[in-house]
Amino acid sequence: MSESTFTVRGHGVHSVFEESIRAINQMPDFERVSGIRAYGRNVVLHVHTMGPFAAMRMLAHRGPRLISAHITPESFFGSIKGAHVIRGFVRWYMRSVFDLATLVLSVSKATTVELEDLGVRGPILATANAIDEKRIKPLSLRRDELRREFQWDDRPVVLGVGQIQPRKGVDEFVGCARRLPHLRFVWVGGMQFGLLSDARDYLTRLRAEAPGNVTFTGLVPRDDVFKYCAAADVFFLPSKHETFGLATLEAATAGLPLVLTDLPCYQEWLKDAYLHGETVDEYVEVLRSLEDVSVREKWAARASRTAVGYDSRMLSDGLREAYLLAAARR
Repeated sequence: MSESTFTVRGHGVHSVFEESIRAINQMPDFERVSGIRAYGRNVVLHVHTMGPFAAMRMLAHRGPRLISAHITPESFFGSIKGAHVIRGFVRWYMRSVFDLATLVLSVSKATTVELEDLGVRGPILATANAIDEKRIKPLSLRRDELRREFQWDDRPVVLGVGQIQPRKGVDEFVGCARRLPHLRFVWVGGMQFGLLSDARDYLTRLRAEAPGNVTFTGLVPRDDVFKYCAAADVFFLPSKHETFGLATLEAATAGLPLVLTDLPCYQEWLKDAYLHGETVDEYVEVLRSLEDVSVREKWAARASRTAVGYDSRMLSDGLREAYLLAAARR
């Protein structure tokens, strides 16, 4: 279950939930159940969010309970307005919800470190995110058609995907666009949390005052995000914190060179398959180097090769291992 099915969608947690549902439906040795049957002692409850409804559902469940740690305190701060004011409560609440689980799924070693620092008591299983590559790769054959559909010219397109919030590095994204007016910058994503979004007023002004070579699409369906990935030239996400980086995996699967912040989670699964920086100056230098087609192709190939290891088969295998382990620990 995921509370995003009836609250806020358009973010990575809901995308992983959808990928998990798709993977479970393709497992011949597992059955997904709902209604009163879902409360049975022999049913594994897999929770992707940690709001009050998810916590109550875990408390009511009689069988094994499993929760994916997509959200940690550090990913919450910088996303929701005023979250830092209740830092102590946020940490206590998240720890309490994680401790309700029979098994906690950690999407990266960096996330495991955060969970241990939080004081989570239960067993933690490392299970990286993965996606159905068949929804993305065929779109590369439509690249020219998609660029015409988006009304893009021959300028290289630098793509960012994520919620518009300070944590995602939108400020740096626009700063690079000002320095590189001959490139087109496109940010896909919106403020899904509305009035609760952190730094909402500042980011609203930032969008309004952005240079003419920047486009903010707002929230779009996930299949359209894949189209943007297939049509773009470079993926650029100067995010300050990620637990895994699902949008980055989608871009890598589409064969885009990756320009990122050098976060621990990226060091783990991308290794040397991405370019990185910390300041606008450094990002600008990297983006300028990718104006050379041969350089773009080199880094695109690296990203694409890495993404192969995080496909739908890996997701099915990882979920199967987690569910069997959770059932065994009941």
